[in-house]
This record gives sequence, structure tokens and C-alpha cells, in this order.
Amino acid sequence: MNAITRYKLRKLVKYALVAAFVAWVLTLFSGVVMPMAVLGSWMLLGLWTGVLEEYFFGRRFRALAIPLQFLGKALLVNLFTVLLIGLAWLWDSDRFTMMASDTPYRMHEIFGMAQFYRLALRVVVVTSIAILVVQVEEWMGRRTFMGFLLGRYERPKREERVVLTMDLVASTEISERLGDLRYYRFLNHVYSLMTDAVLRNEADIHKYVGDEVIFTWPMRIGTRQLNCLDLYFDIMARFAEHENDLKREYGLMPQFRAGLHGGRVLSAQVGHIKRTVDLSGDVMNSVSRMLGLAKTMKVDLLVSAELLERMPDAGKRFRIGPQHTLPVKGKRREVRVHELERFALEP
Repeated sequence: MNAITRYKLRKLVKYALVAAFVAWVLTLFSGVVMPMAVLGSWMLLGLWTGVLEEYFFGRRFRALAIPLQFLGKALLVNLFTVLLIGLAWLWDSDRFTMMASDTPYRMHEIFGMAQFYRLALRVVVVTSIAILVVQVEEWMGRRTFMGFLLGRYERPKREERVVLTMDLVASTEISERLGDLRYYRFLNHVYSLMTDAVLRNEADIHKYVGDEVIFTWPMRIGTRQLNCLDLYFDIMARFAEHENDLKREYGLMPQFRAGLHGGRVLSAQVGHIKRTVDLSGDVMNSVSRMLGLAKTMKVDLLVSAELLERMPDAGKRFRIGPQHTLPVKGKRREVRVHELERFALEP
């Protein structure tokens, strides 16, 4: 099972679990014990919500404001749910059994019952909260979101991470050529094309800084199957697949330069009015300097020798260039870096 399939399955499971949890909490306030069969029904509703959001809605709502996205998705989920009830009624229109009841009712009797409208309201609340929670988790990133929930970043924490920073080549010229609005659309398009490669290589997007994007991995995940080395080349391959579309719409192909390093970083929650998780330490300083050296040398990707030593099999799929030394600003040490190229994949 590839990373993209795992991501989609995890998303569906999250919808099911969040919906079941919210429904269970609402039932607690009513003082009624929820049978397991009913809890399973709410999980199915959450799964249904996830299927609609992932496979039917897709990106159709992303051009809308955030509140309108939530309202539109919740409205359509409940509309489709009502349609399912209607289909069930057409299948056996004489008598219909409501959820959590063994007594069959005629359809016109159901629409005249207060119990039906209380159930419909609960469905709206549960699906809306499920959509909200899962989308906030996507917006923050799974590991960051869980870190916030578990309080991992209330105090600074040292951890081993891999950091890849990528910067758009000739961004100023592209901005002047396209104009502000088209340039913004161009960046969004480019970042959207990165998605499959990011999921395939299990990366977290730490932040976007204008035309620069920073990816991170826990050290174990980043070095596993050479994820951190493959990401840059998979992204560039993704751009090549869409070369005709990009040139037709913007008249150019994006090119990025990148620096890749790994080691101990300090992760901490910063800010009060607006909170975020930031990374600091020598690794962040070094990878920024590596990106500057890549621009000076006009090479695509520079990787630290220290990180390559953690991946002894890298030479089987990548061509490792000669070593260069890079002084780290403010530090009495140097970082050894190598240019990296991936061997052409066999047809």
C-alpha cells in the first residue's frame, strides 16, 4: 500500500472516529447510554462524510472563504444523506425503520415526528464538527496537530529531524513577468502539484515563506527508504508531467534549488495571540546557508555529508558529487555538503 492510499484511508478513519466521538459526547449530555450498534451507525455517517469530502467534493470548495467551505460541505453531506434516506424509502416505501428504533413507520409519519428533526439536527452538528476538525488537522499538519492536542510543544523539545528547504529560481523575474495576481495563482498551482510527492515521501510541510517552502521529517521517517532524498526529485518529476499545462497557462516551468540537512533541532510553540510550532537550532541555520551556496554554485540540490552518513544506501540510487565545506554563520565549525543527482529510473 503506497503512502497516498494510506493517507486517504487515514483520513476516512479520522472522519469516522471524530463523528462517533462527537455523537457519543452529545448523547452523554442527554443522559442516555448509546448502544454499540448506534455508535457504529455514527461511525458509518463519519465514513460517508469522508468519502464525500475526499472523492466527490475534492477541491471544488477551496476557492471559497473558509466559513463558506464548511457550510457548503456540511449542507451537501446532509443533502446526500437525506437522498439516501429517500432511496431507502423508495426501495420499501410502505414502512420504514428509523435508526435506533425497532418500530417501522410510514414515511409521512417520520417527517411529522419531532424525533426525526432532532436526529437531523444532530447529524448536521456531528458532520459539521467532523469536517471542521479534520480540515484544521490538515491545515496544521497531522504531527503538529497531535502535538498541540497532547501539549508536546508547551515546553521546548529537542528532537532529531530532517529539514529540506526549496526556493523558486528567478522568483523576482517571474513575479514581474506574471504580475501579482497571476504570480500568486502560479505559486498555488505549483504547491498543489507537490502534494502527491509530499504524501508519497511522508513529509510534513513546516511552512511556506513566499516562494520558499520548508519540509521536515522525524529523522527515522526521513531517512527510511531515502524519503528525504527522493522528495526533491519527485517534485521536479511532477512538474515535468505537467509541463504542457504550466507553459500554456503561465509560459514557464518552475525550477527550484534546495538544501537538505538533518540533526537535532529545538521544537517549541511560539506566540500568544497567534500560536505556531517553530524549529530552531544549528540545523535550521545550516540548511539556510546551504540553500545560499546552492544558488551561488547554481546547483539543484545540496545535501549535508552528516545526513548522507545516516543513509549508507544512498549511493545505489543517487550520484553523490564532490564534497564542499560551508562555514556556518556565528559558529566555529563547518558543514560538509555534496551535490546530489538521482540516477534515471529504469523504464
